[in-house]
This record gives sequence, structure tokens and C-alpha cells, in this order.
Amino acid sequence: MTAHDLDLSYAQLDLGVRDESEFHLTSASSTVVVTGPCPRCRGTSTTEFPLGVVGSKGFPWRRDKAPSPAEQSTVVSAEVLYCECGFGHPELPENALFVGCGAYWRLKPAAGSGT
Repeated sequence: MTAHDLDLSYAQLDLGVRDESEFHLTSASSTVVVTGPCPRCRGTSTTEFPLGVVGSKGFPWRRDKAPSPAEQSTVVSAEVLYCECGFGHPELPENALFVGCGAYWRLKPAAGSGT
């Protein structure tokens, strides 16, 4: 595993579509959490998507039951993920919405995810 590039300056860069298999998806009854290395700075980025609210496609998942892997893929495939490594990279704007290197990407469901 490559080390987190802490010297990388902040830059808003679209990294396109990444394969879901590069990340780890977990869920609870009301969220899907995506964890993995930022494709740009390699810092561990964690993003949480609440289910059943605007911004997560309003999916009507049952809140007392965690979504299946296929349902997790459906939720995150429609979202944009941002580097949320938590490190204040050089030139990070004061008003940045996410603390990270500025990179963003989407996920393509992994083969066999059922989507």
C-alpha cells in the first residue's frame, strides 16, 4: 500500500469513475459507509451516505434492516465521493466542504454486485 501523500497540494480534480472493488462498503440500518484510499493522495477516506433522504436518491430502504451488498452498490453508484482523508493538504481553502486533497470521483459497481 502506498503511503498518504501529505505534501500534495489541494486541487479540485475529477478522477472519473473508479471500480467499487477498490473500496469497502458497509452499512447499518440507515447508512452506507464507503471507506478506502483516495485515488489521488492515498489517504484513507470515509464517506457516509444516509438512506432514504434527498441526496441518496431517496431510496425507501427499511430502516430496521441493513441494505444488501447490491442495494449498497445502487446507493453509492449515484453519488459523488470526495477525498475526506481528514488531512489539511497545502492550499486547502478555508471554506472547503471536505477536508482532504480536493479530488472527487464516482464508483462503478464491482462485477457480481447485482446492479
